[in-house]
Amino acid sequence: MDLDEAADQLYALLPEQFVEARNTLAKQAKSEGAAEVAARIKALRKPTLAAWLANQVAREHQDELRALADLGDEMRRAMSAMDGEKLRELTNRRKELVDGLLKQGRRLARGAGQKPTAEMIESLTETLLAAIADPRAADELRAGHLAHALQHVGFGAVSDDGEPAQVISLSEARVARGQRLETTRRPRRAGADAVGDTATEQEAESEEAAESEAAAEDDRDTAARELTEAEDAVSAAEDRLDDLEAQLDERRQRLEDAQAAVERLTAELADARRDVEQTRDDIESGEDDVDRARKDAEQARRRRRTAKQRLSGLDG
Repeated sequence: MDLDEAADQLYALLPEQFVEARNTLAKQAKSEGAAEVAARIKALRKPTLAAWLANQVAREHQDELRALADLGDEMRRAMSAMDGEKLRELTNRRKELVDGLLKQGRRLARGAGQKPTAEMIESLTETLLAAIADPRAADELRAGHLAHALQHVGFGAVSDDGEPAQVISLSEARVARGQRLETTRRPRRAGADAVGDTATEQEAESEEAAESEAAAEDDRDTAARELTEAEDAVSAAEDRLDDLEAQLDERRQRLEDAQAAVERLTAELADARRDVEQTRDDIESGEDDVDRARKDAEQARRRRRTAKQRLSGLDG
C-alpha cells in the first residue's frame, strides 16, 4: 500500500470514520514493513465536513473540475488582455459551473445522510472559486485529499509577474483574520488605559485604516453568507421543482398506463360479452338438442315395451 492509495480510501470516508480507518491503514502499512508510509498515513489530517464534501465532489465530477481549471486559465488570459466582453462571458460561465457543482454537492451530502448546511455550501463555494483563481488550488481540489476548505486570498487571479495568486486553507484564513482584528484592537485598549498618552497622527490613521479594512472584510463575509444563503434557497427551490416535475411526469405516465389498461380491459370485456352471448346461444341450441333426444329416447323406450309385450304374447 502506498500513501496515495491510503489517502484515496480515507478521504472518501465521512469525518467520523476517518481516524479509526487511518489508524487501521497505518498499522497495516507498518505490518507490511513500510514504516515510513505508516508514519505519513498517521500524519494525514481528519477532514472537516466541508472538506469532505469538496472531496466527494472531486471524486464524482472530475470533468467539471477540469472545466473549472480551464475556465480559470481563460479568465487570466482575458484579464491580461483587458478583454471586458470576454470576462463578462466567462463570469457567466463561472456561475453556471459553480452553481451546477453546488447542486451536485448538496445531492452528494444528502445521499450520504448529511444535511448540506449554509456553512458547508459557503465553504464549498469558496473552494470552487479558489480552484478557478489558482491552478494549485485546482490541483489540490481535483486530488480529493483536502483536510480543510480552500479560500482565494490574493488580489487577482495572478500577480503582475504571472505567478499564481495565494490560496490558503479556509480555517487558516479565519485564524489569520482573527489575528488581524486582535492586532488592530490592542492599540485602542492600550491608549484607553494609558491616560495622558497621545497617539501620533500616523498611528491614528493606521488604526483607522486597519479598522476600515476589518469592517470591509466583515461586510464582505456577511455579503458572501447572504449570497450563499440566497443561492442555497434557489437551489433548494430548484430541487423541489425538479422533484415535483418528476412526480408529475410519474403521474402522467401512470395515467397513460391506466388509460391503456382501460382500453385493453374494455376490449377484453367486449370479447367476453361476445363469448357470453355465443355461449348462451350454444346453450339454447344444446337444450333443444337435449329435448329432442329425450323425446327420441322416450319413443324408443315405448317401442321397446311394445315389442316386449308382443314377444311375451307369442311365447304364451
